[in-house]
Amino acid sequence: MWLTALLAAFGLWSDGEAQQPQPLPPNLGAATGQQIVPNQVQPGTLFTGTGTNPYYGVNLVPFGPEVGDLKVNPAMLTAGMTIYLHMFFPFYGGLYNYTTLSVNGYMGFATVLDQGPTINVGPDSTDWPRQEDPAMIAPYLCKQQIPQTGNPALRAGVYYRLILRQSLFGRESGSNMNLGGAMYQSSFFGQPASIACPGTADSYVRCDQQSDYFLEEMMRWLMEGVAGASMFRADAAVVVTWFNTASAISGRSDIDAGQTGTYQVIWLTDSAARLSYAIINYDRLGFDAQDFRANSRSGRCRALFNGGNHTGYVDIDPTQPYKNTPKVLAQRSGVPHMVRGRYMFRVDDIVRPAGCSNKTGGTYPIMIYPNIVNMLGEMSVDINALCLDHTQTYILMIEEREVATCQVLNSAIARCNLPKIYDWGVKTVYFQPQSRGANDEKAFVGYIYFVPPTLDPMRLDIGNIYEWYKNPMTNYLMPISWYPRNFTNPSYMMSLAQLGSRLSDDAIYAVQLGLYVVGYREYKDDEIKKFRPEHRTLALLATYSNRNSYDYRWRPQEEVINLNQVQQWYLNDWERMHTLYTYRVGYLKLAPLRPNDQNSTELLPGLVTAPISLHWLWTPNRQQFVQTTFTQQERDERTEFVRHKSREMCHDWYDEDGALFNFIRDTETNSSCPCVERQALLDLGRYMPHPRCSQAIIEL
Repeated sequence: MWLTALLAAFGLWSDGEAQQPQPLPPNLGAATGQQIVPNQVQPGTLFTGTGTNPYYGVNLVPFGPEVGDLKVNPAMLTAGMTIYLHMFFPFYGGLYNYTTLSVNGYMGFATVLDQGPTINVGPDSTDWPRQEDPAMIAPYLCKQQIPQTGNPALRAGVYYRLILRQSLFGRESGSNMNLGGAMYQSSFFGQPASIACPGTADSYVRCDQQSDYFLEEMMRWLMEGVAGASMFRADAAVVVTWFNTASAISGRSDIDAGQTGTYQVIWLTDSAARLSYAIINYDRLGFDAQDFRANSRSGRCRALFNGGNHTGYVDIDPTQPYKNTPKVLAQRSGVPHMVRGRYMFRVDDIVRPAGCSNKTGGTYPIMIYPNIVNMLGEMSVDINALCLDHTQTYILMIEEREVATCQVLNSAIARCNLPKIYDWGVKTVYFQPQSRGANDEKAFVGYIYFVPPTLDPMRLDIGNIYEWYKNPMTNYLMPISWYPRNFTNPSYMMSLAQLGSRLSDDAIYAVQLGLYVVGYREYKDDEIKKFRPEHRTLALLATYSNRNSYDYRWRPQEEVINLNQVQQWYLNDWERMHTLYTYRVGYLKLAPLRPNDQNSTELLPGLVTAPISLHWLWTPNRQQFVQTTFTQQERDERTEFVRHKSREMCHDWYDEDGALFNFIRDTETNSSCPCVERQALLDLGRYMPHPRCSQAIIEL
């Protein structure tokens, strides 16, 4: 019994109930329903943010020795203790496989000069290169201490652990999914050597099924608060928790009055070290500075990301209440629909604020995904900007272009449907509530790079694009692939707030998709003195079911297009024989099916391909796409029909365009209609890579 009592006094022993699996604490900020009873907490019990503890853990992930954390050596608290991360983590354009943990509220990547009452970092406070400007992740940067006596001293400290996915070490396939897992607690410090990750002997490294489950939970959290985080796969995480720290020169009375701080950083990256996200949780902040008795005249605390060497810094919360008192970080939130005191950032190349902000003056950057967009528009982008209200209507104003309508997904993310832009370049966009608009001083500014469909990284993949210009087609079964997480069910999204659904819920990605053929043509409009473009939906080729299972969160869905089948025409018979040939170029668009839409004049936002020839839709009168196989004679007839029709179209074009000035007449003899590729390559006067220039349809 005396051994049990001794272990319990130091928090190293717990009863049988503590050995049961416990899930992550609820992250919605809901009340636990527990009644706080005096003397319910026994002295020496180690609270680590797990379970339904009424005192701690509202927004913290589990920490402490029960989950494998180690504590920073007391002799190295001020100068910092450097730990090895076993892989590279990107931060602010650099790659780091180490970090230095200090009681002063930062994870550093260089030597920190902490002489004097204030720790100076950033371009405004340091004279680099004469004075060092270290890179760091600083959730609460100021001089702090760990209480050495009294009740808080039994629990106070800086805890840390490294979490790695099992698949990084060649574990069997499927072992890293563990969809029904739970957060287990170990019985003692560290973990047995038998379950340690291969090649990582340090006991703070975790690599088991619970590690995989933890990473899955963090990805779900990011999906709820960060635009574009659904494309991120976490393979490693560093969890650092500052527990019950006090201001540097506070006395016993300050500590007894509860003026201590508890906060946490979760830093995640993928195996390729390309993307990196940081989640910061503030459970309690009891002081504004290192000064004493609630004074804040010296050594004021700051919360920031610093790139180092004057590359810049980003405040965690740039609002005026934070400037008045940094303690407000534990009360406010960047994801108010999830929990208080939580903030999210993307931190790989530069630091991009995610979640939302209630900044009330100046400008605030918008987090936009994707920020490289097809100039044809009719696709959607997700935006992190101001904190949203479902009862408000929001718009995205595009520089010198139409306004995009937006839909509120949750308090932190809005989805905006872009119009057609017809411009190649970077456009400034402004996100505001429609009701207040220009009368409000808030200005949330962002940038979108509009590119032609051929350069769009989000374009629909249909294989080798040159195969679509050949006659006859080399294969009438063409590939198509896309990432299913790019599509959501419109019926779910319209009632997302009422249903209480989450963006991490697989059900909202179950949707029927249609593959449409869109024809493009333009004509000169003398009234507006420019060419007027026309995009018309010609046919529905096929329908597909968007796969929403776990395997397809990062894996592309691959299907086949049968070019001998058309599911539905949106042209009548006369238009198919006459109007169809006026669309000299077109593209395919994959979009959710709109119910009760007979003409498909207004397609929902989706993905489009690069421009392709539409000659594979041309058929002789007696071939009407009613069969999936053709005889050799029918294929030959179709090939000859396309060749004859393209030559006829070429002559029509020459009658119209040949009268225009074209200096190929001065440089070539016996020049004919430049419809073949080898002539187009020589005819630089007419065949510049510009959408307004004449284009060849097909090689004869």
